Amino acid sequence: MTEPIPLKASGPHPTPEEIYLARHAAGDPAAERLLRHAAGCAQCSEEMARQEAFDQPEPMTAAALDAAWHAWQKFGQVKPVEAPVLRRQPRWTPALALAAALTACVLGLGLWIVQRGHPESDVERGGGRETTVSWSPSGLLKAPPAEFVFPGPDDRPRRVKVADAAQSYTWTSEPTFTGRVAFPRAEQHRLRPGVEYFWTVLGGPVEGTATESFKIER
Repeated sequence: MTEPIPLKASGPHPTPEEIYLARHAAGDPAAERLLRHAAGCAQCSEEMARQEAFDQPEPMTAAALDAAWHAWQKFGQVKPVEAPVLRRQPRWTPALALAAALTACVLGLGLWIVQRGHPESDVERGGGRETTVSWSPSGLLKAPPAEFVFPGPDDRPRRVKVADAAQSYTWTSEPTFTGRVAFPRAEQHRLRPGVEYFWTVLGGPVEGTATESFKIER
């Protein structure tokens, strides 16, 4: 009658990696001592059996391989269940409150600038009194304008540009630091009655937002 393998052998149990290396290191004294331990230890003998089965698997028929392949394909077609996405709600911190307040201030300032970009009139201060300055000329004129007047002079140079709708006539003034630009007489003679002309101010905070038009009577 064959004696059973003892459950415990002398010495510490080797790791699975050590058993695997010992099985492939024939002739090494340390490997032979480890294999003798495994031969007398039920736990290590079971590990050796698993490794030998892994290294030398049993052959499978073509039909069995084909069935396993189809089973793997069906398994791969199963759509995994998507885990719910958890979104963290942003915490209202003092930094976020400050950023929101600054954004509101910038938007408010932008709206204020746009609203002031084309005022009907402005106030020019000087000599201890206030005078109202309007955008001129505008509307229907009896003669070509001699000058262009606009509000809000500052320390930046600005130009006046005049053009018709088809851009067949254009004129741009020299830079000025005041709110008045003289219109040369030679340019006045080039304007045609009945044609609508547009003029605007280039440079400064109102560039592109203030546009006036005028037309000379026929």
